[in-house]
Amino acid sequence: MSEQVMTGEAAKRLGVSTGWIRRLELDGEIPPARRLSRFRIYTATEVEYLRLLLEQRKENRKRQRRKVAA
Repeated sequence: MSEQVMTGEAAKRLGVSTGWIRRLELDGEIPPARRLSRFRIYTATEVEYLRLLLEQRKENRKRQRRKVAA
């Protein structure tokens, strides 16, 4: 069985707030997390997906800044 972490641990590993992860779910950008009672839980694969999404957003922001500066 793969490792599972709650939202707080996932956020800590990614260097983001728990609110950022919840907002992605509420906006439909990621599928709803499984729940353990009232807590959202994520697998290592899901945390990796969140990391890739975060990197992609950072890259998009860099491109936007370059366009504005040009």
